[in-house]
Order: sequence, then structure tokens, then C-alpha cells
Amino acid sequence: MSRPHPNVIAVIACSLFGLYSQNVSHAGEYQSELFRTVELIYDDPFDNDGPHDMPEQWTIRQETQWNVVDGILVGGLATEEFQKRIQATGDGHGGTRTVIFLKPVPRAFAIQMRVRYDETFKKGRDRGSLLDLGHHVSSFIFREGKTTLTLQKKKKFVIEGDFFPFNQWNDLALEIKEGVIAIEVNGRKEIIKDELITLQNDVEVQQIDFKGQDFGTIQIDWLKLYKGIE
Repeated sequence: MSRPHPNVIAVIACSLFGLYSQNVSHAGEYQSELFRTVELIYDDPFDNDGPHDMPEQWTIRQETQWNVVDGILVGGLATEEFQKRIQATGDGHGGTRTVIFLKPVPRAFAIQMRVRYDETFKKGRDRGSLLDLGHHVSSFIFREGKTTLTLQKKKKFVIEGDFFPFNQWNDLALEIKEGVIAIEVNGRKEIIKDELITLQNDVEVQQIDFKGQDFGTIQIDWLKLYKGIE
């Protein structure tokens, strides 16, 4: 009986984390990268179409519009009236990007989701699309050609290439605990270690921020949030 080539074994081993992230909605299990085990605390397949009104778990910001359509959570912009009113005050939070917060979240957690950030023909400020772990604490900024992780607005790590492509569905798995983040998108995994990585914040409840491109949209097919247990 022929034995598999060592390179084949390595590829299979490296792919296991990605397979779990892509198939979790069917398999019902999750293999953690950073924790001894995890506890599922929130699972949303977005089955109920209509306005997304779940204030105990989600906080809609800047009067942006969030609705479940055909089993997908879709985020759209605030009304033009709201945009003009806020812009006239000079406030930078003008409703030109889709924003929603998932809260509360544990200080050590794992999250999986199928998500897409779409651009439109209308362009605004090039602020990228964000996934904030803690409000402005550990911020992933997605752009074409590179992804930047900014830690407490003090230090940056750059992931080169189209790590998180726009205008397509992405399978994302992410874990964070003190000092380390593991993130995988579509099978590509990055582990970042730094003393500035934290969710500690004595002022606000811990949260995850989703922020789209200017005049773009965000769509989430399903999402699972776990408490990390070491």
C-alpha cells in the first residue's frame, strides 16, 4: 500500500482549521486554535426575515439600515436626510458607511462567520472596511492588496495580499485572548502576538464593530460566537 507524500500530509494538517470554519454551520463543532475548549454562547443563522431589531445582542449605529433578507443580514446606509444633517455639523460619523456593534462579547472569544463587504460605484473617503475587536482597541482594516491590524492606535501589523477580498463571500474564523490573535480567511491563517493585543476596557462593554466601506454594504450569512476557555 502506497503512503501519502509528506507534503500532502502537511497540506491536510494546515487545512483542518479552515475546513472547520467553512463547515461549522453543518458540522456543529469547532476546533480552537488558542483555547483548550470553547463554549458556544451565541448562534445566529438569520432565519427570520425583516428588520433586524435585537438590542440585547446588536447595536445599530448612525441610523444605518439593517434587515434580514432571504436569510442574510444586510446592512445599508442611513437615509440621505440623516447624512446631510450630520455632515452639516462637521461630525465624521455621517452615515456614509454601514455600522453595527455585536455586544457584549467575552474578553477571550472565538467567532466564526460567513461575511462579505461590498463596494458600490459611489466612492467616499478611503477608510477601508473594519472589524474592530473592542471599540478602537484591535482593529482590522481591510483594503485591496493588504490588511492592517492596528493595536490601540499605537502599533500596526500588515498582512500583504488580498487577505479579505471585497464583493465576495468570505469564510472567517477569529480568536483573541490577551497577547495573541488568530485569524483565518478562506483558508489563509495568520497568528499575531503582541503585548498590546487585549480586549480589556474598564469603560465600555466589550464588543465587535463591523464598519463597511464608504457607501458600501455588509452582509452576514451566519455567525457563531464562543467563549474561550483555557
